[in-house]
Amino acid sequence: MSKSIDLSIVVPLFNEEEVIPFLLEELNKVCGNLNKSFEIILVDDGSKDDTLELIKKTAEKDSKFKIIKLSRNFGHQAAFNVGIDFAQGDMVITMDGDLQHPPSLISTLIKHAEEGYDIVIGERLDNKQNSKFREALGRSYYKLMSAITNLEFRNISDFALYKRPVIEALKKLPERERYLRGMIQWLGFEKTYVTYIAEKRKAGTPKYSIKKLTRLVLSGITSFSAFPLRISFWIGIIVFLISVGLGIFVILDHYLNPNPLAAGYATISLIVLFLGSIQLMVLGIIGEYMFKMFNEVKGRPLYIVSETFNIEKDSVKETSYGIHSL
Repeated sequence: MSKSIDLSIVVPLFNEEEVIPFLLEELNKVCGNLNKSFEIILVDDGSKDDTLELIKKTAEKDSKFKIIKLSRNFGHQAAFNVGIDFAQGDMVITMDGDLQHPPSLISTLIKHAEEGYDIVIGERLDNKQNSKFREALGRSYYKLMSAITNLEFRNISDFALYKRPVIEALKKLPERERYLRGMIQWLGFEKTYVTYIAEKRKAGTPKYSIKKLTRLVLSGITSFSAFPLRISFWIGIIVFLISVGLGIFVILDHYLNPNPLAAGYATISLIVLFLGSIQLMVLGIIGEYMFKMFNEVKGRPLYIVSETFNIEKDSVKETSYGIHSL
């Protein structure tokens, strides 16, 4: 592995043609003042606009910009992982390409790493792009994750710095459904946090739909906790106790009350619907875990690289979860 690169910056891109000029200008300005050798890895995650053409033009002029083109849109987490797999720096920074992760904070991340921390994570104090309701939901999600996983989850995203030992440990984890911010917490190492405020996007529109966010949330919970399975068990116990109590009430009411509770179709229907919904929820939770196991057993890769630019073929090791078509 080359030791000539101090810093790798990994940026996934999906249909970001409007923000590319601002992003490249900011990264050039910040990295030019670091007094470190660096590379900027831009991962095109199956963009349909001119994102690839724009970053190609930059890479042709400056070899520090390296491009990985995926064969299709594999998703945000896959794009981060392929960039990490290809990164050669002693320190690797991951950040989004919409400039909500401020490049101006890169020097601060590096400073903390040089003080001895293996992982430096950006902790979001506020996100001006999101509504207050969505921010509250996000904070509640991370509190829940901390409670059910015994890991520390703050209000974070994938804006962070990792030293080379962390990267090597991360690449040895074999799973294909990779929830990066959870895996980093699970690895341990010495970590610290740097606070920041996420500004609104410079240009373009957010790429994380409700569907994608829901998928990310489910991936995080099912990858690091059996809490949903266990809560299903306890819901079953509670429903059982309610049914026993209801049965005792009906028997006593029948013998002690001169006007006992009349059986009605509405009551029976509600009870059946209630129990049926509980069963379906439990089956859905089990199905989510089975789907995750099914994907792991199939062994399909997390990503497929179709093209690379400014990347030496012999500099990258294959991983067990990706296809590097160099």
